[in-house]
Amino acid sequence: MKESDSGDATFTRMDSAAKVITEFKSALWLQQLINDGDRNKFDQYLRAVKKIQRLIKSGMISGYESQGGLAMNTLQMVFQGILDCSISGTHSVALKSTVNSSSVSCSSGYELQASNYTGHGELSSEQVYRLRAIVKRMKSAECLRDCIGAYKNSRRAVVVARFLRFGINDLQSWDEEKFAAKITLWIQAANTFYNTIFPREKKYYDQIFAGVRPVTYSNPFLDIVELVAIELNHLVDVSPNASFQNLFAVLDLYKALLGLLPKIKNIFHTVSCTDISDGVSNTISSLETLVRKLFSGFKDAVLNESSNSLSPEGGVHHMTEYTMKFITKISLYREVLTKLIVSRPTESLGNEADAKILEASGGTPLQLHMIWIMISLRINLESKSTFYKDSSLGYLFIMNNFSYIIKILTDDPELLDVIGTEYQTELSKDVLQAAQDYVSSTWRRVLYCSRRDGLSYMFSFFRRILKDSGKKRFKAFNTALEKVCQTQSARIIPDTHLRAQLHEMILSKLLPAYESFLEKYGSHIQSERYKERYIKYSSEDLQNKIQNLFWNI
Repeated sequence: MKESDSGDATFTRMDSAAKVITEFKSALWLQQLINDGDRNKFDQYLRAVKKIQRLIKSGMISGYESQGGLAMNTLQMVFQGILDCSISGTHSVALKSTVNSSSVSCSSGYELQASNYTGHGELSSEQVYRLRAIVKRMKSAECLRDCIGAYKNSRRAVVVARFLRFGINDLQSWDEEKFAAKITLWIQAANTFYNTIFPREKKYYDQIFAGVRPVTYSNPFLDIVELVAIELNHLVDVSPNASFQNLFAVLDLYKALLGLLPKIKNIFHTVSCTDISDGVSNTISSLETLVRKLFSGFKDAVLNESSNSLSPEGGVHHMTEYTMKFITKISLYREVLTKLIVSRPTESLGNEADAKILEASGGTPLQLHMIWIMISLRINLESKSTFYKDSSLGYLFIMNNFSYIIKILTDDPELLDVIGTEYQTELSKDVLQAAQDYVSSTWRRVLYCSRRDGLSYMFSFFRRILKDSGKKRFKAFNTALEKVCQTQSARIIPDTHLRAQLHEMILSKLLPAYESFLEKYGSHIQSERYKERYIKYSSEDLQNKIQNLFWNI
């Protein structure tokens, strides 16, 4: 080929490439470069840019530098347009924001705008392809700095916008429900970012810039995710003044961070990123200390709870319900707490019998602390029972509360496995003793009226029954029975088994004494006029009256 022919061919190629570059500067053609549609148009433009760059760089021809500059400017706008499109999900919005921006690297107001977008910011495989191709062209023209700056600003805005949508604020509210809700939200956010968003951003950056830039991904990647990663870590800086009611939320947070730590170390493993992974490790250590403090706070609260607002009917105290609910939940965290609670209780229980129960269990430090809490609860309840002026109410209070504890333990095998059956057995003995004390103190007057002494006297060599004394004794029995039943009908025994057990205990004392009294002295009044005034109850009537007690629930 002649030299003139070669020059003509070069000019032809140059004119063809310049024509393509010039055509694509319009908004309509720019949209085709941004859209995910026809890749041929995009590849055609890239080939034209490559030709212009190669020919200008070779020095074979001059005068087309303006087309080269136009091509770089167009690629910058397309690069930004693709990034905008991934956020907005609307090509026209992305194109408008790109064309109106004075510079790709100028992103003032962009992050604020990005936070209002409804898209999730994912890049499609086609978008990654086009961004990668543009980066290679920009690298050849030594314009890569602008691409990296635009990319970091755009993707950081995406990550920040996703974070803002969670609406997380500080964890300094000590309301139990609000604090737990905040922790749950934080865990959702952390799982989303560390398991999905951060790895996805790393993958995007690797796909678009790997091999093009002579540095590792970590520095630009850190610029993209650092702000949110630091904020996530900052939000879990829980105050050491937290209340024991926050224990389970803190445990959830601790477990979540412990599970995320390997992923965090994998993502932020380079020297420039160690502050993030080290910060999470330090937070985990702080939470371990806080968990031990909150657990100890619960123990103290059970032992020292001093409320004297008792149920007037001797029902289950709110402290008992709360403690057993808390204890039951602790057993659900048994695995993690066993690792965190490593020292045995050092506080004195105050008596040798309780100390023996604790020592006999031979369990882990966590189990020993749990038993210690249960014993503390019993001690506190026994103290509260003395607040009742009526001793029978105190016995009923002990029965109801201890039976409630026993039922919770019986219905939860895992909790019973932690506490042990020996403590449950001791509580059952306490319930039986309280029931016996209740029957003795409450029904003593009724039983006294059914005694035999004082109703007869010796006359010569035989004993004679005194009718008037018998009548008075029957009336006294009726009055005492009705008074006691009236008082006891307002009392509460929610547990059906305990209620039936107490009915049986009362009747085992009362019924034989009354039947014997009725058999021996009732016949002397049977012939009397208005005998029903004196003998008001049969054995069946008495039994029914007793069995109708304690149903005030």
